[in-house]
Amino acid sequence: MSARARAIMAALSAAFLATAACSGGKGGSSHAASVTQPVKGGPIEAGVIPAKGTPSYNFLRDLANGLEKDYPGTKMTLTFANTEARPGLEQRWRSGKGPDLDYGMFDGTNPNLQDWANDDFLVDLTPYLKQQNPQTGKPWLDSFSSTAQPFMKNKDGKYYAVPTEASLTVLFYNAKIFKDHDIKPPATWDELLTAVDQLKAAGVDPIAVTGLFEPYMGMWSDYLFLRSVGYAKTRAALSDCTGKLDDPGFADGLTKLQQLRDKGAFLKGFQGTDFTAAQASFFQGKAGMILMGSWLVSEMKKSIPPDFQLGAIGFPSLPGGHGDQTALMGGEQLVSLNAKSDVIPLAIEWLKRLTSKQTQTARAKEIGEVSAVNDVGAPPEMPGMDKVMKSASTMVPRYYGIPDSKTKDAVYPEIAKLFFGKSDAQQTLNHLKSNLSRVCGN
Repeated sequence: MSARARAIMAALSAAFLATAACSGGKGGSSHAASVTQPVKGGPIEAGVIPAKGTPSYNFLRDLANGLEKDYPGTKMTLTFANTEARPGLEQRWRSGKGPDLDYGMFDGTNPNLQDWANDDFLVDLTPYLKQQNPQTGKPWLDSFSSTAQPFMKNKDGKYYAVPTEASLTVLFYNAKIFKDHDIKPPATWDELLTAVDQLKAAGVDPIAVTGLFEPYMGMWSDYLFLRSVGYAKTRAALSDCTGKLDDPGFADGLTKLQQLRDKGAFLKGFQGTDFTAAQASFFQGKAGMILMGSWLVSEMKKSIPPDFQLGAIGFPSLPGGHGDQTALMGGEQLVSLNAKSDVIPLAIEWLKRLTSKQTQTARAKEIGEVSAVNDVGAPPEMPGMDKVMKSASTMVPRYYGIPDSKTKDAVYPEIAKLFFGKSDAQQTLNHLKSNLSRVCGN
């Protein structure tokens, strides 16, 4: 971490030492009754997303060192908690020996992640989030973006997680190419079609996309359905098996996707191009736009030319569409607190430090993470990302839960066929209806 970031952490540590007062105790919901126990040192284990040795991990290690220094007796273990580590960690949770803090245990937008809270594995964070922050005079909860809060709470309004970074699906564009050719970043669908024509005239493939990973092609249909139909009706039809594809917005969204295909908007040879090569083509100036998650920059960091000028905007609106025209698709990296932890006040202190404006600002600048905390600027390499978040009415989960649903093999393969020219919009709709009827049994 830089000297500037360390100075921020030092100031943050001093502030927390002056104001720390958090809860503790053992056993599920009983924690909510005592929210003023002092912070004491002790052994504490926290799941973390980055792998050991990465800049992101080193940043968190520095933060943990500060916690150890400020609370004598503290020894903090950072345990890798990303995808391949989840099965083993979940076994530990089921045996009552999970980490004090962990990712992937709760998501208010994912019905499959409600049981950990329902079965009292997790601390109800609501009383802590409603406590006033002495430095701002406002509840801790108010520091988080309104777009993040649906991910933090269950249907009863109880909070079981806090977000440490956001992952947004946005339309990235090559700002230099757009400027050089006087192309307007598209705010509406018609403007997107105009930009496609202008990029082609400039000899640039308009849109980078991979043909070897169906959900990345599905990002386009997902957003079109979000704008033309709306999230709830689309999820009901495509994932939950509680709705039908009878809204005309489904046909309209697929027709618009066919428009792009028929215009030759996609990267030449995309059908056989994997996602890394597609992303590299964008950063090499071979394509003008790419619809991708905010992980794009960190994932491709070593391949981005130093003079590359990146822009980011929300997905274009569809005037006349019946869905939300400013909603974002994305997700939050959420961390929860183990109800059986012996160091709950210390764990709350870690969460407060990790999600403070000072830490989040340093993390955005140093690591490039997009923050879910209010008034934290965009990472320098992703200009415009903060404006995208502020202009969004809400954020909804990408993919509509399809990858975790029994419909997972019924939806995106049909979208891929539309991309590849093996079916048109109406045929795609018919195939989706047939597939979903068979899978859902209706």
